[in-house]
Amino acid sequence: MADLLIRNARLVATVDAERRELAGGWVSITGNLIEAVGVGAEPAAAEVIDASDCLVTPGLVNTHHHMYQNLTRAYPPMTDKPLFGWLQSLYPLWRGIDEESVHASAFVGLAELALSGCTTSTDHLYLHPRGAGDLLAAEIAAAQSLGVRFHPTRGSMSLSEKDGGLPPDDVVADDDEILAASESAVHRFHDRSHGAMVRIALAPCSPFSVTERLMVASAELAERLDVRLHTHFAENREDDDF
Repeated sequence: MADLLIRNARLVATVDAERRELAGGWVSITGNLIEAVGVGAEPAAAEVIDASDCLVTPGLVNTHHHMYQNLTRAYPPMTDKPLFGWLQSLYPLWRGIDEESVHASAFVGLAELALSGCTTSTDHLYLHPRGAGDLLAAEIAAAQSLGVRFHPTRGSMSLSEKDGGLPPDDVVADDDEILAASESAVHRFHDRSHGAMVRIALAPCSPFSVTERLMVASAELAERLDVRLHTHFAENREDDDF
């Protein structure tokens, strides 16, 4: 017996290799994994959802986000600035994030995504102010409470204003500290099992916010730990010029 059956859909869009679309189709789920799709005879299930007049699709996957920025998305002074100026206007606010605010912003962001049909999301969490606490653990806890599959990144910045970068000094760290924290995050949270709900990637923020050494070393570390690598690159003309 399946755990869950979604039945009687107007259309099930399988998005399989043949791109099948099943009118009146059903989807059966056991152990949080889809085990079958079909039309006609349905398997028995402990729970049944009637999807009459609904389109049933695989869950959407969000490949880039900054959940903590939900906290300032209605901040008026940021609306008319290009990327570098926008960042510099907001870093003085973002340097105040902590475990409570990151948990709240991740909960809101992931809930909004889930309501839009997204079942898997990453988060590029590159801001770790000194004394802010365990921010990665805070947003993972939010994802677990919602039941969303989550692939957050242990992001990093190592170039502050005094080094020619954009952020204030107290939100960056040195290369070795970042690499140690990145490896620790993988060991603490990365789940390699099939159907895992939490996996970690490494994510130096951008070529203009980390040293070349850190960018290279992060790529080497990701390869050694067999996790994904993520960054910003060529976001606009300023970034291209850099």
